[in-house]
Amino acid sequence: MMNRRQLLSRAAILAGASLAAPLVERLSASETVEPAVRRTPVLAEFEKLQFGVSYHFSMNTFTGNDYETGGVPASTYNPTHLDVRQWIRVAHELGARYAVLTAKHMSGFCLWDSEGYDYDVAASGNKTDVVAAFMAACREYGIRPGFYYCILDPHNEGKFDWDSQVPDAYYKLIKRQLTELHTRYRKPFYQLLDITWKITQEQRWELYRLIKSISPDCIVVMNQAFYQSRRNQGRICEPASWPTDVINAEDNFPPAEGHNPLINIDGKIHYMPMEAWIPTGPPYQPMPPMHSWFWRKGFQIQSPQVIASAHHACKKGKANLLLNLSPDTSGRLPDEAVQALRQAAKLMRKRNS
Repeated sequence: MMNRRQLLSRAAILAGASLAAPLVERLSASETVEPAVRRTPVLAEFEKLQFGVSYHFSMNTFTGNDYETGGVPASTYNPTHLDVRQWIRVAHELGARYAVLTAKHMSGFCLWDSEGYDYDVAASGNKTDVVAAFMAACREYGIRPGFYYCILDPHNEGKFDWDSQVPDAYYKLIKRQLTELHTRYRKPFYQLLDITWKITQEQRWELYRLIKSISPDCIVVMNQAFYQSRRNQGRICEPASWPTDVINAEDNFPPAEGHNPLINIDGKIHYMPMEAWIPTGPPYQPMPPMHSWFWRKGFQIQSPQVIASAHHACKKGKANLLLNLSPDTSGRLPDEAVQALRQAAKLMRKRNS
């Protein structure tokens, strides 16, 4: 007869085995997961949403540099009147149906307290878990939440290089932090990965399937970047942005003929909606063809007419619009931006009536 300690030990082993079995099955099944070849219910829902917003808010907001490399202390990030609920309320008033937060931009700074990591809100001047606040506000206003995560990261790579492959240690951190986001904050509708040419095709597949193994109905998007988007206008998927569920066009609109979601990838047709990701900031002076994503001193949002026209162009071109908004160093959308967005909402409703 087993004593009490042996009984407890055996029970723990059996419990562990029962918990592990579904995980093994899930990971095995994930090996066959790939972008859709036909219009699935999840993609149909994404197309029906049609209009979303993204928020570029991170260390860059406090240094005034869209391409902040993470060389400043974590304490530099210090919003004085952080109000994530205001961001989402304005999105709701605008008519947006989904929202995407820059959980980690290229500075390496995380908007949540990442375990075993010291460049995040927990080490900053304002320790609010922005990801948690974002998820709560999205639930309150009925908006589908999503995350942005940048692969380029000079802070963790040890150098600023657009093209070099990421080091192994940093790639392990990427996997850990994406796992953390999708297990701690349930359930994101959308995950955008940026600058994906810095990882191999095998690694892109691994991240795609990792996210799907935790959040099966999550739309996974690998951004095509500015110049690639200008070149292909969503008619193809760039190899370095594959696999992806959606063709994301950075600062670019669908082609004149409208987006055709039937995209040929290596001789196989996939069903891939298009999303035009449009910043509302002024031209970014260091790179004049591009527009600013983050707020900085002198930032002026584009006119209500330009914003409403972007919405119309996407709807006409059979593409979603992901409109970028830029909170300032207070942690709120500036009053002038809110007023411009309210005027844009009126113009959009008038055009759609």
